[in-house]
Amino acid sequence: MARRPPVTMFGYTAPRRAEVVGWRCHHDGCHRSDDEIPRTWPHFCDNCEHPVDPVFAEPWAHEAKGYELRSLVASADEVVRGYATADLCEWRFEEALRHDDRPAADEARADLGRLEAHRGRGRWSVINSALRHGALDLAAEEILAFYEDVRDIDEDDLEVNLPRAEVRSFVGACLTFLCHERSVRHPRENEVAAVMVERHDFLREHQFSMASLDEDRDRAMRLRAMSRGAARPRVTEWMPPAEVSSLADDRDLPGPVRNRLKAAAAVVTAAKRGKRMEELAGVVDDMARMTSEHSGTSIAISAAEVLAGAVLAIADIHDDPAPLVAAAARLDPSSALTHLLRARAHVVVGEISLAAKEIEDALHSQDGVRLGLLPQLHAMSGWLAVRLEPGGLDSGIAACRAGRELGRGRSTAADPVLAGLLVEKALHRRTSVDEAVPLLQEAFRLAKRAGAPAVAQEAKSALAALTGRGDVSKRLRAWRSAVRAAQGAPVDAQMRLATAWVRWALGTGHTELAAEAYHNVVSLLPALVRIRYRADAQARVLATVREHTEEAGYWLAKARRFRDAAVALEMGRAVALSTLVERDDPVVGQALLDVGRGDLQARYQDALAAVGRGDDHRTWARFRAVAREVADVIGADPVEPVVEYADITRATGEGALVYVASAEAGGYALIVAAAHDPQCVWLPDLGRFPVEEWLRSQSGEVKGRESRLSEDLDWLWLRGMRDLLAFFAHGSIITLIPIGALTLLPLHATAGRALHFPAVRYAPNARTLHWCRSRAAKMADRPARVLVADVPKAPGQAELELAPAETAAVAGIWSGQCTRLTEATWAAFEPAAHHHDIWHVVCHGSVESQEIFLSSLAFTDRDVTVGDLRERLRFAPRRLAVISACDMQNVGADAPNEVVGLPSALLQLGFAGVIAASWPVYERATAFLMARFHQVLRDGAHPAVALAVAQNWLRSAGFDELAAVAPSFPLPPSNRGPHPFEHPWYWAAFAYTGG
Repeated sequence: MARRPPVTMFGYTAPRRAEVVGWRCHHDGCHRSDDEIPRTWPHFCDNCEHPVDPVFAEPWAHEAKGYELRSLVASADEVVRGYATADLCEWRFEEALRHDDRPAADEARADLGRLEAHRGRGRWSVINSALRHGALDLAAEEILAFYEDVRDIDEDDLEVNLPRAEVRSFVGACLTFLCHERSVRHPRENEVAAVMVERHDFLREHQFSMASLDEDRDRAMRLRAMSRGAARPRVTEWMPPAEVSSLADDRDLPGPVRNRLKAAAAVVTAAKRGKRMEELAGVVDDMARMTSEHSGTSIAISAAEVLAGAVLAIADIHDDPAPLVAAAARLDPSSALTHLLRARAHVVVGEISLAAKEIEDALHSQDGVRLGLLPQLHAMSGWLAVRLEPGGLDSGIAACRAGRELGRGRSTAADPVLAGLLVEKALHRRTSVDEAVPLLQEAFRLAKRAGAPAVAQEAKSALAALTGRGDVSKRLRAWRSAVRAAQGAPVDAQMRLATAWVRWALGTGHTELAAEAYHNVVSLLPALVRIRYRADAQARVLATVREHTEEAGYWLAKARRFRDAAVALEMGRAVALSTLVERDDPVVGQALLDVGRGDLQARYQDALAAVGRGDDHRTWARFRAVAREVADVIGADPVEPVVEYADITRATGEGALVYVASAEAGGYALIVAAAHDPQCVWLPDLGRFPVEEWLRSQSGEVKGRESRLSEDLDWLWLRGMRDLLAFFAHGSIITLIPIGALTLLPLHATAGRALHFPAVRYAPNARTLHWCRSRAAKMADRPARVLVADVPKAPGQAELELAPAETAAVAGIWSGQCTRLTEATWAAFEPAAHHHDIWHVVCHGSVESQEIFLSSLAFTDRDVTVGDLRERLRFAPRRLAVISACDMQNVGADAPNEVVGLPSALLQLGFAGVIAASWPVYERATAFLMARFHQVLRDGAHPAVALAVAQNWLRSAGFDELAAVAPSFPLPPSNRGPHPFEHPWYWAAFAYTGG
């Protein structure tokens, strides 16, 4: 007796490692099987007592089946032979998929298609195998071929079992495809859904459907509907409108008072449509005075109504809770209106539970104002209930319905929220399609009447997807029409609609539709940032910018709209920095002086300075009013300039600009080298998820990061940077503009892998690069004024022993043009900094990636944060800042697209370029690098070129070369080999940012 399974009766010999899961008897008339695993072989059937064959687990079961089928096709029994021939075709198809052999799979499918008697069963098997192996293209092809077999089956044919089974089998195959998670957005998803709906409706019409098919259809269509923009609780889309119903009868008010109220209310109405927004501050002040002057009268109630409308509008447009809080402080603290304003203020900053408490208090207040606010209060209550407990949809809907019943007119303040909740309810996995359809129809009606186009279009698109009867071209026309109609609305309302359009377009799987929708989104991003003047509000918007920028560029490039893709990346990168620089463009001031409006130029500069210091609505309104005056005079708005492809190409004078981004579907680069279209390079291995996984691997001790660096740079080089730096990007200087998470990667450090070491620099975007180049050009003929500062001993830090030697070497290179501060204090550095256009600072640096403005440089007397630098040092044209400290090239991890960090802070102060390190630096190697860098820079090289020359020199320098460049520096230990600094940790840390 043996333990190893025997050769099967069909000739299959399993390897020793094969796993047995049971046995089967092949004797004529028996065919018993059991999942009991025999201890020894041979094993005999307990029914007919003949030897049995082992049953194997996969993949050995598949191999054994092949032997069996090849044996059975030679059977004398014609029926057995026919079934075996069909089964062998199916087996060959499966085998081809396992080995990723598409030609063999196509051949097996073709052979099976010629077996007419077994075609239906065979198609089902092929579709299942294709889906099991992720070959959705093959599955879709087979489904559409299957449709040709069953499309002409009519009502009379359904009375016959075989045609009826064929149609059911076809519908089941379609639903298996549509329920597969990867079928969402598949290019042939809509075709499969359309033929499924046609044949399944045919079965339903004649009472031949099955419960299992109905359930699978519900699941498949809900999956498709969710992919086209499933509703989720979103503050920006479902909030009750920022308006307060009339709380008092103003017919008896004095005429002047009534006119004053109407004028103020007209401003509020216009602001909600995107006009006269800067006048809201005046309305708030005027209505607040009127409320105080006429306290306790009907005038005060009417003024409070308009005041509330104004501050609610400010909160919605600018994401600013401060006016809400200030207005609430002026009103009766127990009033329902006061509680509503406080609730909305809590919502703006994300304090949902506190907002719910204020709404509860408002609903129980006893003042007369409460009755007019009931629709909005109930809607807020329902919306907050779902935010606090996502499972509370039914209670949220009930609260909104209660508010709707208490409202006046066909449309109430509760309608937008109710519509949003109904969409989510319809798309919930426990809601059947029959229940979902009327919910979506109601949601569409409510949202359309309430002027909530984003929710209305999502409801309509979900309805089309859920029923399977949606016409993509018809829905596209509806989206375009809605977007055109919203063009006069505030930009935040336009963005709500635009992002809903993107979700729908992605769900269709059509590249051109996704590209068009994303193009609309990115066109709104700069204006959305500019309208936010508070730092926290800008941060929330910039998170949205990052989410959309990489994907927009990807889909536009996929649609071969390469110029639009480059503009999308340009507009979504360093938005806040560009906004600040654009406002202070010297061209604006010169244009005003040229037309004799020096007075307006002075007022504009004063307003610009004020808005830079403050973050309140009144300051922003004053600045915006002056900016409109400027626009009327010079014919261009200094606050909202249009970004065009020419703005990118004008920055390519020194070499190619390379936008490199990582989308969900993969990485890509757009190389702009001249006025012609960008060159697109696809980088499939640099998609968002691999990049984020790589970033997670970078946490850990410095020693571990150092030991992995060469391997990490090889990873970046082979997965895309080789293609960019070695083959495609050319010029004396290559400018990298990384997008999103790629901003956090040391892309510049891969340049050493290239055959010819290129000069590589970073730029926040092309416009900033152009401004930096303009600053540098204006200073080219001016003698450099160099400030060198070292901080060898800072409180709580290890001593930098070579810091004095490094600054002495730099000072010697710039002899006669240099001021040197030894053991520098901030008290000494700050006043000296204003009089020099090249800085070289040697000190300790500390980076706080999650709170980047707290990153700091350590001076002898204090730590100076990035925030301090921005606040304490005034803007002035400067050429170069070299920060010889650890990690100071790094930017904030929460908004990498904004490149917020020390380099961008120094660019804002007027520097044309900044050199800083991406990781902790080795003091001795850095000293040699900087000495060589300044030698090359002093000889007239561009800073980016000088840095590349110095880095290339350092990695290959021997001891004699090191001593020749800096004789006063101690040499590295002799046991480090002939090239002591060849490891990239020593030479590759520093990068140049700017022009």
